[in-house]
Amino acid sequence: MPALAPRRVWSLGLIALSLGCGASPGELYDQGMAAQAHKQAEVAIKDLGAFTDKSCSGGGTDRRCRKAYLILGEVYEGRGAPGRAWAAYESALTFAPHSDDVTVQANVERVRQALGESQQKASTRAPVIIRYRDEVTDEYSPRSVAISLDVEPILTKDKDASEFHTPEFHRVYGGSVAVGEHVVLVEMVHDCKVGGGVRCTRSHVRKAWSFESVAHTPATIEIRAYAESGEGDAASRPTLEFLSR
Repeated sequence: MPALAPRRVWSLGLIALSLGCGASPGELYDQGMAAQAHKQAEVAIKDLGAFTDKSCSGGGTDRRCRKAYLILGEVYEGRGAPGRAWAAYESALTFAPHSDDVTVQANVERVRQALGESQQKASTRAPVIIRYRDEVTDEYSPRSVAISLDVEPILTKDKDASEFHTPEFHRVYGGSVAVGEHVVLVEMVHDCKVGGGVRCTRSHVRKAWSFESVAHTPATIEIRAYAESGEGDAASRPTLEFLSR
């Protein structure tokens, strides 16, 4: 298949319009929250999206991540973008505190239903290919991986997912989808190799992204698992990257 021009991507379902022109994560968060309070949706999306890209991707543990994703979910939902809202709410669920997880999960179910209703109304479809590759470093061994497109599972490997640990991408889905928003959800587990000789703990990663399909325009979605270096002496940890072409 010939190379395609890069397409619009919302990392974890969010539009990273800017990295804040050098602003610190704290400044981006404060600006985004202030914009939301003043109902300046575009500014809130820009600044909170940049904050989450800087502080919440990979192994980020910033205590403000959950609130930022929740606000982004609310903004996207209010703007009639249920796919991006779904991805934001899913992202919020991966951060503490978890005292209101039931409420957030209800938000996920609501926007998931809204997305499904929107897709049913679409009269045009577009071709999509989804590919996956695991290049996590050798101190880890791939245990399992599950990928879904909207509500449909497209890959479920419950035990020994090492077949995906190769230099090449593996095609896990090919078909046509309704034009408009879609959500890809990935959940993967890596164990530590016995006798690996490094500090290591089991890794469980769950991430969601949204993308938009365009009528009669092919899209290739590439999902890459890799190890992100830890800060200081911290061990590397598996994470995920998403690219739409």
